This record gives sequence, structure tokens and C-alpha cells, in this order.
Amino acid sequence: MNLITELKRRNVIRVAGLYLVGAWLITQVASTVLPMYDAPAWLPRSIVTLLAIGFIPALIFAWVFELTPDGIRRDVDVKPEESIAPQTARRLDRQIIVLLIVALAYFGVDKFVLAPRREAALVATTTEAVKAGAAKTAGSVAGDTAARDKSIAVLPFADLSPGHDQEYFSDGMAEEILDALAKVPGLHVAARTSSFYFKGRNEQLAAIGEALRVANVLEGSVRKQDNKVRITAQLIQVRDGFHLWSQSYDGELTDVFELQERIARAITDALKVVLQGEQQKRLASDPTRNADAHEQVLRGRYLFNQRGYANLRSAEVAFKAALAVDPAYADAWAGLAQVYSLLPTYAVNDPAELAAVDTAALARDAADRAVALDPHSSTALGARANIRFTFDQDWDGSERDFRAALAANPADATAHQWFAELLLVQRRSGEADAHYQEALALAPLSAVVQFSRGISLASEKKYAEALPYYDASLRIAPAFFEPTIGKAMALVALRRFDEAEAIVRTLPPAARDLRLSLIAALKDPSKKPEAIRQIVAHGGDSVIQRPVLLARLGEYDMVLAELERLFAIKAPFREYIYVIPEFDPLHDNPRFKVLLQRIGLPRTRDHEASGLPNDG
Repeated sequence: MNLITELKRRNVIRVAGLYLVGAWLITQVASTVLPMYDAPAWLPRSIVTLLAIGFIPALIFAWVFELTPDGIRRDVDVKPEESIAPQTARRLDRQIIVLLIVALAYFGVDKFVLAPRREAALVATTTEAVKAGAAKTAGSVAGDTAARDKSIAVLPFADLSPGHDQEYFSDGMAEEILDALAKVPGLHVAARTSSFYFKGRNEQLAAIGEALRVANVLEGSVRKQDNKVRITAQLIQVRDGFHLWSQSYDGELTDVFELQERIARAITDALKVVLQGEQQKRLASDPTRNADAHEQVLRGRYLFNQRGYANLRSAEVAFKAALAVDPAYADAWAGLAQVYSLLPTYAVNDPAELAAVDTAALARDAADRAVALDPHSSTALGARANIRFTFDQDWDGSERDFRAALAANPADATAHQWFAELLLVQRRSGEADAHYQEALALAPLSAVVQFSRGISLASEKKYAEALPYYDASLRIAPAFFEPTIGKAMALVALRRFDEAEAIVRTLPPAARDLRLSLIAALKDPSKKPEAIRQIVAHGGDSVIQRPVLLARLGEYDMVLAELERLFAIKAPFREYIYVIPEFDPLHDNPRFKVLLQRIGLPRTRDHEASGLPNDG
């Protein structure tokens, strides 16, 4: 008797099917119901773990035992004429069918009833988290939170290409149309990060308009095959779903900039926006004549927007490929500069990397080339400003570039966020707050902006105020590593150790073990030596990792030695030491003052004449 036949006779295969369907149903129901009761994060994971552990024993039980009229008996003890295995098989079949029907019914209800409600609730709670802050800027560029008639959100275009493998291209088309519209005076355009939050979500237009505070939405699709492209777009009023305008455009890849121009101009006409100056002649940019280079830039932007160390490295490859065929492509140089400006940060924070990389020289070169080719590009100016900020601590040069970037595009939420961070590290908190509010008003559904605002409040020891921003960031991007760390450390600062520990246990092993040892030492001082050993052995090469954890334990001599080592290798986040609250007790320490001097902080009027070198 072969194995398969015996497995069938003993109903092992049917038990496996019944178990898997039942386990899937249990986990789905648990993932929906448990959050309603604020169940701890470990509970659903424990359920999945227990179900996984129970699978093999269930199969062994089905192999060894048989259900008989006299109860459960060992299979080897049941005579063939006494066996009711066929009847048991039919009962198991019926049970599997019933469970499958229940599972399909649950899937349908979850997809078409519960999921839309969850999305609507997510949008509402995330928007509410920033309404109070956005209201403070009612008189500013992005101030009024009420939807205006001359306001629009450009949603990601659907990829209708035959292979459905052109998502980067369809996203890029929407993003470039958004960029063209964002430069039109008098037209409020929701930031890309907020508009693209709704990608793949079955959300009502009214809810999107309320969340983004816009009166109109542009939807569209892209069909790209070989060298041909069709872009279909429709402009819709969110209050009543009325289609103000709809059109399809056909062309070749070399025509995409002209297609974007026609779409952008049709939108401004439909919204009765008066164009001024050069925009009367042209709205959309025409940065390259090479279709292959343009396609590589779209691919690079798509990967850059995904963030993460691996995606940034892939974006680098795409931008370089664009420059290989068009060396004068300013957008490609600007994209490359953005990648190089963020790579060191993501390298030390990436759970699989945790090692410093030095891209300073590459970043400076790319940024300078981008600005030289397009001196009015907010992307290029913002990238160079961020490089001067993070790599060189060139406070004046960075501020000039940020102001120029925002003059070129006042609706650049990323430039507002980065400029706020520049002001924050100089302890110019009032000015930083204003730019954070601008960024939040422009991009309320940007996980990065929400996280950055949380960091800014934590740096002022406003830990309880920071928590809603970390929560908003995680609602938008649940897998975002940095706000998870930020929230855990804020809870540690508030001495809410049990809550912090529950969050830390969700982290990857390296980050988890370090912070668990810290929490254990703060709760029980006898565990401090082991915590120090763990932190020294496994902390990453970043100012916000090992030094901060050691400072929480009061080991300031070790903190200073580690900071001096990190400054020597120009590790990331050196520019933040003046505002990291864990380092406040060191501000009068001569060794710490030397470190501050190396990055030109604190700023003083006679700084320029002091002769103090910056660390760049």
C-alpha cells in the first residue's frame, strides 16, 4: 500500500484541509475583532503561532487514531470490517465545504463591507490627528483647511498595460501632471504623498476630498505597449461626483510631455484658473528628448518613493541608466542627489544593513550638476539644501537653498519638512513649527512628515504630544520602522515601560533585543551591566542608536567616547546632537562642546568670525 493511498484511507489529507481552512478563518476573524477591543499586539501573533504549532500534531493524531462507534481508537487496533473511515471521510468533506462557504462569505463581507469602513475610519482618524495643527496656519500658503473650488488632488493612474507591469510609468505620469499643476498660482494641489496614499484603496471620492481638503479629483489610467501610450483622464467634483471633464490622449513615448501639457491645460481651463507669465505658453516641463532616459527617471522616482535601503540602491541604478543616455537630464541628477542624501540614513536604520555608508561626495556632485542644469528646480535645490544640511552642516548655504526651493515651489511638502528639520536642530523651534504645519497641511497623509513632526516634539521633551504623530504615521504605513522606534522610545521617556515593551517586541531581532535590554535595566537596575554589554556589542553606527541608549542608562563617559568615534567616521545624524534630549546633561561638558563646535552649533552672530570649522 503506497503512502498516498494510506494517507487518504486514514483521512489525514482531509484533516489537513479542514485544519488549514479553519486556521485561516480563525486568524482572519481574530485580526478583525481583536483590534476592536484594544487587544495587546502579542495576542494575534500568539494565535497564529499556536495554530502553526498544532498543525503537525493534528496530522499525527489523524494518522495514529481512528474515530469508531466505540470512540477514538488506535488505527492498528481497528479491524477492517469495524472501520467507519469512509463515513468519517464524508463527514469531513461536508465540514470542509461548510468552512469554505463560511470563509468565502467572510472574505466577501470583509472586502466589500468591513474593509471600506476600516479605510474610511483610517482616513478620518489620520486627518483628525493633524487638523488642530493645520488650523494654526489658516493665514499661510497652505492654511485654509476648507476645500476650495480651485483645488485638486491627482490620484495615482491605473496601469492598464497588457502585462500590468508599468506601475512605475503610470505613477510617474500622474506625478508629473501633479508637479505641473502645483506650480500654478491660485491652484491648491494636494501633495503627492497624500494623494498616493489612496492608491489601491476602494475609497469614496467624498472621503478623499474631505481628507485632502480639495474640491476636485483627477483620476486616470495609462496603457503602454511597446512605443505607444494612451492616457485617459477625468476631472471629478468630489461633492457630487460630477465629471467636469474627461478625455483620452494617444501618442508615442516621445510625445508624453506634450500629452501631459494638454491634460494640465485642460484641467486649468475646466477649473477656470488664470495662467500667468510663462505658464500661458507652457505648463508641463519638457526636460529630455530621450524617451528611454525619461522612463528610467520614472522608474527611479517610483523606487525612491518606496524608501528603504534596497529600493534606494535600485533607484540609484535607474537614475544612472537615465544619465548614461542623457547626461544633461537635470531631473535624473536631482533624483540621484536625493538618493545619495538619504542612503547613509537608511543604511544604518535598515535591519539587514546597520552599517555606515559614505555618499557625501557623490551627493554633492549630483546636486551641483542638477542645480547647474536647472537653477529653478525645487527638487534639485531641496536635494542640495538637504545635502548641505546633513553632510556639511553648512547652515547658511542650506537655508538659502531651502528658501530658493520653496520660492520655486511653495507647495513642496518635502522641502518644508526638511527645512523644518534644519531649523529644529538649531533650536529655532518657532520657525520649525511653522514649516511643519505647512508640510502637514500640504501632505496630511504622508507617513514621513507625520513621523518627522513626532521627532520634533520629542526633541523638545513633549513626548505625550509626539505620540499621536507616531500613531498617525503608523496608521498610514504600518510597516514603517522609524516611527515604531520613535513611539517606543517616547513611551520609555514617559516611563510607560509595559507599553514600550509590547511595541519593541514587534521589531526585528537586532533592534528588539537592544531595546528590551534597555527597558529591563530601567525597570531593574541590577540588569544594567547586561544591557550595557548588549548595547555596546550590537548598537549600530549612528548617533541616534548606541549613544542614545547608553545616555538613557546614564553612562555619559561611554556616550562621549562613542560620539567622538562616530564623529570621526562622519556617521549619520551628527547634526542632531544639539537637540537630542538624552544628551541635555552633556551640554556643559567640554568634550561635548568640542563636538558641537565641529558642526557649528549653537549658532551665534560672531560664528562666521570665530574660525570654527564645520565637520562636513
